[in-house]
Amino acid sequence: MIRGKKMKIKFIAPREQREDALSSPFKLQRVNLSLLAALTPPGHTVTIADEAFAPDDTNQDVNLVGITVLTELAQRAYRIGDTYRRKGVKVVMGGIHPTVLPEEALEHADAVVVGEAEGVWPQLLADAASGKMQKIYRAGKMTDLQGLPKPRRDLSPRAKYQKHIPIPIGVETSRGCPYDCEFCCVGRTLGRQYRVRPVPEVIAEIESIDSTHLFFVDDAIGLNRNAAKNLFTEMIPLRRRWLAQGTVSLAEDLELLGLMRRSGCLGLLIGFESVQKEAQNGVKKIKNLKIDFYEAMRRFHDEGFGVLGTFVFGFDFEDKDVFEQTLEFVMRCRMDVVQLRILTPYPGTRLYWRLLNEGRLFVRDWWLRGYPPDTLLFQPKSMTADELISGFARLNRQVYSFDAMIKRFLGMNPWKRTLLGCQAYAGINLATRKRYFKGLSNLQPFAGASNGMGTH
Repeated sequence: MIRGKKMKIKFIAPREQREDALSSPFKLQRVNLSLLAALTPPGHTVTIADEAFAPDDTNQDVNLVGITVLTELAQRAYRIGDTYRRKGVKVVMGGIHPTVLPEEALEHADAVVVGEAEGVWPQLLADAASGKMQKIYRAGKMTDLQGLPKPRRDLSPRAKYQKHIPIPIGVETSRGCPYDCEFCCVGRTLGRQYRVRPVPEVIAEIESIDSTHLFFVDDAIGLNRNAAKNLFTEMIPLRRRWLAQGTVSLAEDLELLGLMRRSGCLGLLIGFESVQKEAQNGVKKIKNLKIDFYEAMRRFHDEGFGVLGTFVFGFDFEDKDVFEQTLEFVMRCRMDVVQLRILTPYPGTRLYWRLLNEGRLFVRDWWLRGYPPDTLLFQPKSMTADELISGFARLNRQVYSFDAMIKRFLGMNPWKRTLLGCQAYAGINLATRKRYFKGLSNLQPFAGASNGMGTH
């Protein structure tokens, strides 16, 4: 480490490099690391490596490496951190996983940021430059989203197109989530208070972006209805096209949907989670929904929005009929893209600790074992492990059969689909089909597990 001098800093966003990794075909230019780059004081040299676009070059001459860590990519992040530390480079880790497991992350890093990094980053850099870096930097409060600098997008890796589909630029308009879903730790890591950025600042940032295609990286766009309506109204003359992730409840507000369409919304990632009512009652964000799923899909499609609907299997109150019921819903409402997942007990969630305490978790530190996505990691309650695994595999094959994909495509009125929408539908569905079918060949290590199986 260079003491008291300007440093060569590299930010890294890991992505699993194994050939059998089932990484998503969807790419976007991230915002978190480019925002930290903008908060880095002048004089330091900053680069960004995003392995979604290209593997990191570990031979690059740097003094300090900052790695953002998601739980499913913890192994990859730890390998990167270990490689740099062997070279004598100081490593800092942050993100959701180090926030909930800082001591584990410290086995592969010299320092860990717990919570949002904006408030502690300048002090961390000053300490690193003087050779006095602490092991843990804890954000004492939630970041004030007013006055944030424009992210250094010029440093981010960028490919304009992926198989003729534009790669969107990430933009943040809010943080936090007021819901407290058992399987999610966003509320713990980013706060239960839903914070919105000032609309003029978001608009100014959008105007500075030289792409017409955006992705709002908020965990749930539009939860503050008034702020969202103001934002989308101001976006109308900007003539941008955008995607976002949100809740089904967006469909409750027809005025909001109209403004979303006029401001350039092309599609939404919507977490439906489960079609069975008992399971829905345990998911806070849809428990008190004032609209049913079918009407919500009709409204989304009426506005011309493509919908990537996500469903999770393995909730305690789901029985084996959930697979057939999900297929019926997906096909009847002609869902554009379908994401099917087996429930994952992430560390830091109430679900993880409950399953651990009930002796239903098969492996305590599963994220360090190299299991592929959609490995069943716990004993289900209302069906056997084999019933869940076989039902999940069957549903994947049914939803992504060529016949089903064609029928789902015809669900939205043809004049509601743009040429770009047609290209995106074909490209994402075919890529998802390939990825999911490949995943079905992965070994399920706990198939046939009995109700008496405990943790390892």
